[in-house]
Parts: sequence; structure tokens; C-alpha cells
Amino acid sequence: MKCLTWNLEWASATSKRLEIIRTRIAEADPDVVCYTEINRSTLPEDGFVIEADSDYGYPTTGEKRKVILWSKQPWSEFDDGDGSGLPSGRFVSGVTGSIRFVGVCIPWRDAHVRSGRKDREPWEDHLSYCRELANILEGYSKDGTPICVLGDYNQRIPKGTQPQRALNALLEAIPNQFEIVTKGILDPDGKSLIDHYAVSPELRAESVEVLHRFTSDGTRLSDHVGVLTELKINEANKAEQATPSGAPVL
Repeated sequence: MKCLTWNLEWASATSKRLEIIRTRIAEADPDVVCYTEINRSTLPEDGFVIEADSDYGYPTTGEKRKVILWSKQPWSEFDDGDGSGLPSGRFVSGVTGSIRFVGVCIPWRDAHVRSGRKDREPWEDHLSYCRELANILEGYSKDGTPICVLGDYNQRIPKGTQPQRALNALLEAIPNQFEIVTKGILDPDGKSLIDHYAVSPELRAESVEVLHRFTSDGTRLSDHVGVLTELKINEANKAEQATPSGAPVL
């Protein structure tokens, strides 16, 4: 299953950059897309969509969504984090193609610090989100469905300039048995990514490709690169789980 995550930096429906972004996404032909910071009216007309709550704590016309999941196939087991301790409007999850996708837009360090409600300390919402995400992923992991956590993590892995406590909180949110397949990958500017994929042991990433945030003529598409990966079921892991302890794998 081919997957893409891209923060579109609120590209408008009439912008030149959105037209180019759409062309690039069509060329990539993903089965699942996690859009972050997107205007809902700019979504493709085909496919199936689940979305985070529209209220992410900032003034909005109702068109903006911090995270939306799009798929070629229908979704089931929808969850937008309602009733959890997550900061609102930044989470959506569902199952498609027998994989549970968890779309995230983890608050950046200054969420509601100098703008919005202005009632937070730096990293406060980010840390709160990570703590609750840990609980949610632990719950999802119990039913054995393969899980992919994708979207805007708002942290570089390995550590960049963020405080160690922030990185620790993020890594603790992802179950130990998961693999962050984008860890250490650099964008065309030589910087490590802040948009990531973490996958449960039932999945493996066959490839990871970075889509540049600039075109060859210098047109700026977003302040984020796109990240494309191809996921496959980890057959070795499936066999190990299905085989009784001590029995040979044939």
C-alpha cells in the first residue's frame, strides 16, 4: 500500500502551488494520504475521507483542518479522539485496506503560546498530546491490527534543536515495538524530517521518498516536504506470531 503525508500549509484552491501539489500527488498515485494543515475544499473529489474535528483552538472559517485522511478504499472504525485528553482537532484514525492509520498533527512548540488562546508554555500542548497518544496507541495495539502512525510530528528524529524532554515524550508515545521508518532521513535541504511514519511490527516500509517543497523553477509549494512510502505486511512477523513457541517456521 502506497502512502503519502504532506503538510500543505493551508494552500488555497486557487493557488498555483496547489495545482502543482495535486499533479505531484496524482503522479505518486498513493492509496492513502494524510493531509495536514489543509483547506477542506481543496480535497480531491474521488476517494473516501475522514477528518479531525474542525476546532483546533484557533479562529477558523470552518474550512481548515489540521489533519485529514484520504483513501482510495472506504474507512471503518473511525476515531477522532473525542473524549480523550488530546488537544482538539489534531487527530483522526480509521481502518482501510486492513491497516489502522493514525493521522496526527502534533502541536508545534509554540501552540497557543504567542497566538491563539495564549494560555500555554512552550511545548505544553505538544507534551500533552504525546502523553495521550501513548495511551491511544497502546489501546489500538491490543487487537493485532497493523498500525501506521503518519503525519506532522513537529520534531526531528534524531534530535535537532528541540529539548530532550520533548524528544523523550515523543519517543515514549510510540510503542517500543514500532519502527519509525523516517528516522534519520534527510530532506533535499539536508535537514532531518519532521513529518514521519511509525509502523507496528506487522508492517514494513519497502521504500521512503521525499517530495521537494520547491519546484525546479523555484516555486515554493509548502514549508514542509511530502513523504511517500510503500507499506507491506511483514510476512516474517505474521509467521512468527502464528507459530507456537519452539515450533519450526516452514
